[in-house]
Amino acid sequence: MAESNATQVILTDDGLKIIKAQNTADNAAGGVTNLNDPNLMSVIEKQNNIAQFAGLTSQYNVLVQNAKDDGIDTTAVTTAYNNLNRFMADVLADPDHASDVDRVTYKKYQDAYNEELANLQNALQNNANSKFTSAASATSQAASTANAAKSAADSAYDYASSEMTVQSNATAKAQSTADSAFSQAVTAINTGQATSQAVTDLKDGSTLTIAELGSGIADKISNSEYASYKYQTASQMAELVTDGAFSAYQQTTKDLISSKVANSDFSSYKDETASAIDSKVASSAFDSYKQQTADLISSKVSTADFSTYKTQTATDINLKVSAKGLIDQINIQAGNTLISSSGQLTLSGKNIYFDTDKPVIIPSANIGEALVNKTLTAADIEANTFSTNNKTFTVDENGAITAKNMTLTGGTLTSPTINTGTINSSTINGTTFHGGDIISDSNNTAKYYPMTITPDGAYKSTYFDSAVGLQSSVESGAIAYKYRSMIGNGQYLAYDSVINGQGLDLQSGYTSAKDTTFSNPVSTTTGYVIVNANDGITLHGDDQQITFNGTSADVTPKGVIITPYGNINPNGTQNIWYVGNNMNMKTASFGMDGSGTYNIQFNRSLDIGNFNINTYHTITSSDNGPIHFNRNDGKSVDIYASTVHYDSLVKSSLLSLKKDVQKADTAYWAQLVNSIDLATYQYKTDDNTSHIRLSSIVDDVNDTKQWRLPDIFINRDEKGKLNGVDDSVLLNATLATVQEQQKEIDQLNGHLLELEAKLNG
Repeated sequence: MAESNATQVILTDDGLKIIKAQNTADNAAGGVTNLNDPNLMSVIEKQNNIAQFAGLTSQYNVLVQNAKDDGIDTTAVTTAYNNLNRFMADVLADPDHASDVDRVTYKKYQDAYNEELANLQNALQNNANSKFTSAASATSQAASTANAAKSAADSAYDYASSEMTVQSNATAKAQSTADSAFSQAVTAINTGQATSQAVTDLKDGSTLTIAELGSGIADKISNSEYASYKYQTASQMAELVTDGAFSAYQQTTKDLISSKVANSDFSSYKDETASAIDSKVASSAFDSYKQQTADLISSKVSTADFSTYKTQTATDINLKVSAKGLIDQINIQAGNTLISSSGQLTLSGKNIYFDTDKPVIIPSANIGEALVNKTLTAADIEANTFSTNNKTFTVDENGAITAKNMTLTGGTLTSPTINTGTINSSTINGTTFHGGDIISDSNNTAKYYPMTITPDGAYKSTYFDSAVGLQSSVESGAIAYKYRSMIGNGQYLAYDSVINGQGLDLQSGYTSAKDTTFSNPVSTTTGYVIVNANDGITLHGDDQQITFNGTSADVTPKGVIITPYGNINPNGTQNIWYVGNNMNMKTASFGMDGSGTYNIQFNRSLDIGNFNINTYHTITSSDNGPIHFNRNDGKSVDIYASTVHYDSLVKSSLLSLKKDVQKADTAYWAQLVNSIDLATYQYKTDDNTSHIRLSSIVDDVNDTKQWRLPDIFINRDEKGKLNGVDDSVLLNATLATVQEQQKEIDQLNGHLLELEAKLNG
């Protein structure tokens, strides 16, 4: 048998590197397998849990001690902690090797502990609130900081796993992150303890509590000196009104008035005056005088001498007068008496009395004096003036008739002027009717009456004083109102209002001269309001508006004002204007308060062209077209949002839109990417349920930047202020890094092929 010689293989440096890289890759693959097995707890997860449980234990000890100090029962949380601690002790006994783990039991103990821990924290929070508000705030802040540290430690595993797939030093980084999280937890707990201790004292060293401060203020208000001061003040005010001097003044005034009216001198004077009048009329001397006078008259008339005298007188008259030879005669027959004269017949006497049952018939007479208490019936009466005895009806020398109560039956009044208060009639045909006297005012240059009805049927009511002239009229089928200012200097305020069959027309403005005759039109119009059936309501002018003042329940005006431009402004304390069925079924509500507190709210879907916004958090393109967000200049606008969910992300990269296009140096960009410091974190607005975040950091806090991020990856707003990371540039730089890595992989594969060729030689 031939002897075989051993073959010596000499490996180059590149070959050793390849073998080392392969071993590293195999180890990484084994670690990934352990990480993906849900029934195993990997070394990395154990190291993470060791750090996490150390912080959890520290937090537990602090909270339990605080609870015991405040007298809070800790039995439940202690039981839950002990169960979790015993379970974790068995699992973490060998931290250098992966081991089996019951995930269901692990989660049960962990959830039970978290629930009891939350209950304990709530009890501590409520207890601290009742003691001191600021202490509660500080304790809550410390607890929140500890929770944030705990959350950071919980996320170390995810961070390490993601790093394992990229590079082989994941274990070291996970250990570093866990150590950092543990340090943060210890610091947070220590800070919470320190804060809890510090909040027991107030600032500047004062140990006075708010309760003690409030008690001190109450003592100042409720002490006896304050109560005494209130009582003294009230007493002094009462004394000014109810003192003896004021009461005495009231009584003295009343007595003086009573003494002037009700004294004995006044009563005596009344009695004496009445007695004197009565004594003059009812005395025996006056009665005797009346009786003597009556007796003397009776004795003179009823004597025999008086009767004889009457008989002799009658005989003498009959002897002197005979029918023959007389031109004038007195003919007395039975039932008839004739007194006839060829010339003038004069009846002369102090009184001439006609005693007749029938009216006296005078074919023609000139009566110079009034007829008293008799009826005069005649065909024609001619007189200079005519008047009834009580002056209720008079006719003056000009023919003017004045009657207190006059009824005209039939006939026609032609061109009369009637001055009267009431006219009851069916038809009056005349020229002009005036009510009252001519208005006595210097501005009444046209001699207007308070009321006038003109021959053309127009009714006018006029008023004047030193400041204004007012006239209303009904004419030509319309009602017109005119206001004219009597005060001005080249401009006189004027208003015209007309109501006719078409509607209402209101005009405001000025006349160039004082218009005392209401005939000058409004030469300068400052505004108008027109209401008619064709055009509705038309407003024009600076002050023309429609005002709504609210309901009867509103003490002060409340509503809206519609301006001449159709805008809607608030009136009074009105804060919103809405469109809808009622207050509970608003279609849209528009805030209109001056403070900007009330918003604009739409309670139904809103269609704007092809753009729809509905009430279900949806913006819809009605025609299925794209939705653009642009600036006023047409360029795209920045959009700020929290989490964006999308099906596809397309960046405009058309060559036609670009300039200065050059091929990128992928090595340069890979170098920039590798210089970035990555960090895990949470936003200040995140809560305990938020996932841990991973990205680069834009350091806008430190002048000497603590986090490396090349400026090319930083985005700034329009004012140059730091805004965040430009993911578009960073993503493409990462692509350049992948290309560089692919080049290295291809180069390593080439060396590997060379090595295999040599081995298979």
